[in-house]
Amino acid sequence: MMNPTRREFLRDVAAGSAAVGAGWALGPRAAAAMLPSAAVSRLQARVQGQLVLPGDAHYDQSKRVFYWNPKTQRQPAIIVQCGHEDDAIRAVEFAREYALEVAVRSGGHSHLAWGSSDGLVIDLSRLKQVVIDPARKIVRAQAGAFGGEVARAAGEYGLVPVLGQCPGVSAIGVTLGGGLGWLSGLFGACCDNLLSARLVTADAKTLDVNAQSAPDLFWGLRGAGANFGVTTSFEARLHVIGSVLGGDVHFAVRDARAVLRGFREIMQAAPDEFQATLNLTPGERGLFISLCHSGAENEADSLLKQIQSLAPTVREVVQRQPFAKLAEKAAATNPGKGPALAFRGIHTVYRDRITDEIIDILIDQLATAAPDVVMGLSHYMHGEVCRVPSEATAFPHRQEHSVHLRVAYNWSDPEETERRFAWGEEWLRQLRPKSDERLYANYQTYETEVGSPSLFGSNHARLLALKAKHDPTNFFHRNANIAARRG
Repeated sequence: MMNPTRREFLRDVAAGSAAVGAGWALGPRAAAAMLPSAAVSRLQARVQGQLVLPGDAHYDQSKRVFYWNPKTQRQPAIIVQCGHEDDAIRAVEFAREYALEVAVRSGGHSHLAWGSSDGLVIDLSRLKQVVIDPARKIVRAQAGAFGGEVARAAGEYGLVPVLGQCPGVSAIGVTLGGGLGWLSGLFGACCDNLLSARLVTADAKTLDVNAQSAPDLFWGLRGAGANFGVTTSFEARLHVIGSVLGGDVHFAVRDARAVLRGFREIMQAAPDEFQATLNLTPGERGLFISLCHSGAENEADSLLKQIQSLAPTVREVVQRQPFAKLAEKAAATNPGKGPALAFRGIHTVYRDRITDEIIDILIDQLATAAPDVVMGLSHYMHGEVCRVPSEATAFPHRQEHSVHLRVAYNWSDPEETERRFAWGEEWLRQLRPKSDERLYANYQTYETEVGSPSLFGSNHARLLALKAKHDPTNFFHRNANIAARRG
C-alpha cells in the first residue's frame, strides 16, 4: 500500500478527530467505530504487529489485564499489539492525531489496570527478545519479557537479574516503578540495576537513555519511568550467586499470631542474603512463609530452623535450587488450579513496620475472608536497597523495616461484586496509616489526599519539573502519575 500524501493524512485527521470526539460522548465503542477506516488500515500497514478492534475475535481477551474487575475494566477503541519496537512510535503518532487516551502494557499486572484504556493500548507483550552478555554481566531485553523469562535466560550463564518475585510480571514494568524482589537485600532495587532504556517519547521520538546521554531523565526512569514514555527495551546489570535455599513452609491458621510475631523478629535481624514473604489464607494453603536465602548454606539452614520453630509445621517444600527455578515459581496471589475466574481485585498498604495492631487486624480480617483470599506481607525492607539514598533514583521509599501489606481475591459471579469490594475496602480502611501515607508505585491501589507526593516523597518537586519538560501535556497519565500536590 502506498503511503498517503500529507494533504490526505491531514484531511483524515481532521475528519477523524471530530468524529472520535463525538464518539466519546456516546462511549468507547462509538469512538472506535468513528475512527476513519482508511486511517486504521494505514496504521496496520505501517506496523509489524497487529491491530485489535472492538468486534474482532480476540478483542475480549486482548483488552483484559490481570487485575480485571468492574472497577478497573476498560473498552479500548484500538489495541496495537507491537511486533517491533518501532510500532510504539506509530501508535503514539496515531493516538496524538486522533486524541486518544494512551495506556502502555507490557505484562499487564498494574493493580489499577493502567495497562488498559478506553482509547489506545500500546501492547508490548509480544516483544520477547532477551540477550545475555555473560562477559559484561548485562542483559538486554525487550519490554514484553517477563521476570521469570529473564531469570531463566541469565541462569544459563550462571547469572541472576534483580527483578520481582512474580515470574509473569514484566521485567521492565517492575523496574520502572522501583522494583523489589528476592535479591534486593543483596543488590538493591530493580531500578538500581538499570543501565539504559530505549524510550518512545510523547512526541513520538526515540531516545536511548542512560546516565551519560540523559542523566536527569535516566534518574526519573528509575522509579517513575512510566510517566515519560514507552520503554521498548532496556539493559540491566546481572550478578553471580550460587544456588539458593528456597520454597514454602506451611503452618495452621490457628498459629497465625505466633507465626506473624516470629516472622517479624526473624526479619528484623535478617542478613542481606535473606528475603521472605508471609501469606495468610483461610483456604487449604493456610499460613505459609515463602523464602529465599542466597548465602552460605549453614546460615540458610539456621534461618530455616528458626522458621520451623515458630509453630508446628503442616507442610514444607524447601530445597536448594538454582535461583532461576525459584524465580519461575508461581506467585502466591495466583488463583491456582481450576477454571479462570472472571474478576480479580487487590488492595495494598505501605507501613513503616509490622506492629502488634497490624497483626491483630490481619488475624481478625482472616476470620471473615472468603476461601480464595490471600493476604500477605511482602518486600520487607532491609539490606542494600535501604542503603541507597532516597534521592539517588526517583524511587524514594527505602526505610528499613518497612513492609507492604496486600490482599488479593478472585470471583466470577457478578452478584458477588459489591460484597467483595466492601470486604476489601474495609480491610484497606483498617490498615491504612492515619498520617504520613506513602505509596509504592508498583503497589498502588488507591490515591491519598495529597496525591502523587505520597508516591515520590522528597523527589516529587524534581519529578514535577522533569515531567513538565518531557511530557508537558501529561500524554502518558495511565500510570503512577506525577501531578501537583493536592490540598
